[in-house]
Amino acid sequence: MIFLTLEKKKLSEFLDALSREFRLVVPEKKGEKTYTFSHYSSFNKVALEFLRTILPPKKFFFLPKESLFNIGNDFNINSCSIDNADYILFGLHPCDLHGIDILDRAFSYKGRDSFYWQRREKIGIIGFSCLPDKYCLCKSMRTDFIESVYDIFLYTLDNVYMVTVRTALGDDMVRLKPELFKECTEMDIAEYKERIKIRDSKFIRIIDITNLAELLTLEYKSEIWEEYSKKCLFCGSCVMVCPTCQCFDVYDSTDMISEYSIRWRRWDTCMRKDYALVAGGHNFREGRAERFRFRYLHKEIGFGDEHGKPSCTGCGRCSETCPAGIDMTEVVRRIRE
Repeated sequence: MIFLTLEKKKLSEFLDALSREFRLVVPEKKGEKTYTFSHYSSFNKVALEFLRTILPPKKFFFLPKESLFNIGNDFNINSCSIDNADYILFGLHPCDLHGIDILDRAFSYKGRDSFYWQRREKIGIIGFSCLPDKYCLCKSMRTDFIESVYDIFLYTLDNVYMVTVRTALGDDMVRLKPELFKECTEMDIAEYKERIKIRDSKFIRIIDITNLAELLTLEYKSEIWEEYSKKCLFCGSCVMVCPTCQCFDVYDSTDMISEYSIRWRRWDTCMRKDYALVAGGHNFREGRAERFRFRYLHKEIGFGDEHGKPSCTGCGRCSETCPAGIDMTEVVRRIRE
């Protein structure tokens, strides 16, 4: 791991150099308060002030909809092509980097998902620091800092970025414009330490996750699940914007013109009533309260038991997006009380 500095005014030159060698994806402003990841066109469109995009970066690794294979009249199975171009994703905050780490674990469990990993291994990542707003829970979820997943990380100081180079690909990116990067000074290090303290003090939304898995299990039959399930619209918005949800549906379609049948997979949600419906008509989670409760239990217990960490990154997207105004911190507080 190497630490360097990059002057803020020279960031545009660095991104321009990256865009000539890779497909560079950056955050851009799309509405009054909305942001999305888009292909880089010019530096003045890069939204350095953004906090969270509408959809998380998982959409580049785990596509909202993708074809898995097709079968022709000859009954031969043909693999569908995957875009193997080299991408660089710029501007990912620590919570979204933790989200990618969680997806890496999920799509490697008991075998690697080839569709996911063919994209994942072709995409470089540049992390970027941020300051929390009223929805951020990353400090409580212990995802406000990260030491893996990224190739380069830029931490904002007054006049420069503290640059952490973690991988060989990150080193290759730096070598595209080596003259832009300098050694860290003692003043840079001191300012970096002070910035961390300032950032910690800005978190206003705190949730106590101590023994949360045990409490959720003990309160499995709590009336709170029924109460919130009556408020929930089960629209699936929280799942669609979640950086770690990986539920999907598989279905087939037939094109009568090309005479091909295609197998697809697309994002799905455990909040949908038919998701747990199986052959024979049995539904494991037919009730509203059961579906609402399952999402919380799976995030904290199910994924944690299998992969060693809960799958909530505290990004705040679900609370910000929910049309019914359901706040995860409020649900957990009620359960704890």
